[in-house]
Amino acid sequence: MLGLTLAVVLGFWLGNQFFSYQQKAILTLENTVQNLQLENNELSKNLNILRVELDVAALSQQKTFAEIKQSIDREKALQKDIAFYQQVMAPELTQQGFIIDAFNVEKTLSDRVYRFEIVMMQREKIKNTLKGNLDITLVGSESGQSKQYSLKSLLVNPELALAFGFKYFQVLDGQIQLPEQFQPERILVQSEIFQFNRKKGELHSSFDWTLSNSSE
Repeated sequence: MLGLTLAVVLGFWLGNQFFSYQQKAILTLENTVQNLQLENNELSKNLNILRVELDVAALSQQKTFAEIKQSIDREKALQKDIAFYQQVMAPELTQQGFIIDAFNVEKTLSDRVYRFEIVMMQREKIKNTLKGNLDITLVGSESGQSKQYSLKSLLVNPELALAFGFKYFQVLDGQIQLPEQFQPERILVQSEIFQFNRKKGELHSSFDWTLSNSSE
């Protein structure tokens, strides 16, 4: 009888211990599930934020591409306008393909002395010798007033001839010294073009005063 009582008591105690263990295990699992749900919610939130940022980046990229395309289209339209007006102003020169490709200016070590370089060329396949003289004017301001100077009058070497004669291309360079207080802004180039001693037309070009390798 005593042994049966002890067995019942022992069985009851073991049952309580197992039940308590199960309760603790269930509580641990519930906490784990809750933590996983919180972590999942945080990950979902971050994922949504990343998706929004990705969508914004894609829209920004599309906008950038659209702006680049618009800039390219504007440049093409401007080039067509320039070509049209060149044909109106001097169609014979357009046919001959004579252009001033560049007017470069750079500062020297001497005070207010600048080196200039004019690049002229023909772009047509059939080229005949073109000749002429360049009339170059610097436009700017001096002491708060508008002022112009002939580049010829500013030459360091006054004997330099601003003339050209070429079939393919020619580079004309020299040095000028600017007057005190004069701030150049634009460069105007005019020329009468001759071929076989006959006048073919006139050229009018304008360039901004921009230094190639330094700043004033």
